[in-house]
Amino acid sequence: MVCLIIEHPEVVVCEHAIPKHISQDLQLNPITSQLSFFDHYNMVKFAVIAAVGAFATAKISPSIHRHLEANHDVDVVVEFRDGNQPALRAANLETATIQTRGARIAHVRSLLESNMETSQRAAVELLSSQPEAFTTRVESFYINGNMHVYGANRIVLDELAKLDNVAHIRLPVVVDLPVINDEDDNVVGLPVLDLLSNSTSVQAANEWGVNLISAPTVWAGGNRGEGVVVGILDTGAIHTHDDLKTNWRSTYGWFDPTDKSPTPIDTNGHGTHVAGSSVGQNGIGVAPGATWIACRGCTTSSCPEAALTACAQFLLCPTDVTGKNPKCELAPDVINNSWGGGSGSNWYQANVDAWRAAGIIPVFANGNAGPNCGTANSPGDYKNVIGVGAVGVDDKLASFSSRGPTKDGRVKPDVSAPGNQVRSAWHTGNNAYKTISGTSMASPHVTGAVALYLSANKAATYDDVYKAFTTTVDTATLTPNNTNCGGVSDATYPNNNYGFGRINIARATSGGIAPPSPSSTPVPTSTSSAPSTAAPSSAAPITPTPTTLDPVPTSAPTNVPVTSTVAPVPTSAPTTVPAPTPCNGCTACYATLIDYCFPPRYTQAQCTTFTHFNAIWCGKK
Repeated sequence: MVCLIIEHPEVVVCEHAIPKHISQDLQLNPITSQLSFFDHYNMVKFAVIAAVGAFATAKISPSIHRHLEANHDVDVVVEFRDGNQPALRAANLETATIQTRGARIAHVRSLLESNMETSQRAAVELLSSQPEAFTTRVESFYINGNMHVYGANRIVLDELAKLDNVAHIRLPVVVDLPVINDEDDNVVGLPVLDLLSNSTSVQAANEWGVNLISAPTVWAGGNRGEGVVVGILDTGAIHTHDDLKTNWRSTYGWFDPTDKSPTPIDTNGHGTHVAGSSVGQNGIGVAPGATWIACRGCTTSSCPEAALTACAQFLLCPTDVTGKNPKCELAPDVINNSWGGGSGSNWYQANVDAWRAAGIIPVFANGNAGPNCGTANSPGDYKNVIGVGAVGVDDKLASFSSRGPTKDGRVKPDVSAPGNQVRSAWHTGNNAYKTISGTSMASPHVTGAVALYLSANKAATYDDVYKAFTTTVDTATLTPNNTNCGGVSDATYPNNNYGFGRINIARATSGGIAPPSPSSTPVPTSTSSAPSTAAPSSAAPITPTPTTLDPVPTSAPTNVPVTSTVAPVPTSAPTTVPAPTPCNGCTACYATLIDYCFPPRYTQAQCTTFTHFNAIWCGKK
């Protein structure tokens, strides 16, 4: 047997191993059949080189080739065979017997780090051996097993692609920040609640979204989210804001992978607003007793993949501000993600899988690409996250709220929450506020609600939370859109508009039983007040009259109108004060449902039209 050794790439070709189509050519072609085996050396050599080169090239995304037509180098993401899945499979088998949460997460981290080192070893050796002219910067992430290579040229990419365990080489993802909507036209005929601008005033009442999901009822029982840590992955947050400064965790509570700021910053405002709706004080947040930490995965206008991945890693196992000295026991219990883009994109799936393996609950905005069907954004459309749609004060689905189904036909969002015209903290000052709209605003309402649920149910898992939130939703007050996205009727739940329905945290924490109306109310000062895809639920809510938005619990047919506001107080138990008058101090048109006093310019006749708010006239006849 005669063999040839082709040096680049090194391939051994023996006479009996000549490809069938070449051997047939040797026999049938009268010209080539007169040649010896060695006369075909070059033919075989080039054929083998071409075949191996084509296989390697197939691993490189076409978009990279297009980029290199006009550029000398490119930043890329190298994905390895099996990713982080071997580590997560091991974690699922091994962590069940580990007693403490911190130790379990530390074990998950250790498995992920070992997996990364093994899978990336050949790539690291290759890149380390490159000539100085080809030097590139490399950033490896254990959470998903990916490697980011900055400034790679075509030679480096070709060599990487030849490695057996390199699965794919692609361009990094950049997620655009959601467009901020100051007002949505889906709320037809509703007055603007005098909150649609930058403001430095503090309301002496809870925000309407906080009331709509019945958070004050939970507070009245002494639960404001104490003992729960909420992670905010966004543009950062202003930790000195009046409504955020008391419950930020200064130790292992901040990481900025882009600008390395040692203290929290926010140059956009989006993250501060989100943090406020989730855990803010003075009635703007759902879980004011919870502790919050943040990671700056987004800059002023966009969210680079490397930053989002670095934040996913930080929130899995927090480090100091330099990214060192990890303490996994300080990981958050739930993470809010008010960002996303595109549909059916799995680039962030491995990070989410790692969070889930660590017992961390991921909540994602469903996207602002509505009203068309099939517009749910990734990662909000993933199977193992809670994707959130947005409703307005009238419980109507916001027109911008993305609809399902997902690319593989699943129902999304999972639940809906207040997200249209939401007032919260703003980054321009320690007492600044702004009202904006988006599923970015709905997601933190669910995140805060999860914090309340976990505070009451310390050992609850993701599955426990998902079941509790999807089986205790309010649906009777929701308005069908008659779009029947994905062939699912809007009149049945879950559907691809509202998901299972709009969350009701009071019912979720009480096991679906409507708790009694709170008997306490805050004592406001002149400047401030102390302050949720399976089958539809079998219990259908009692349908209220068309003139009210007040939800009627499914398990107890008792109307519980919201006529008072309960806000958190510094002590663990709320302070009881005399019951408010029906108008709660209002001398104009009073909306009992959202505890809001409309400006005096609205007349008694106009007040009678605000039936969705359970409005009553409190002014002079």
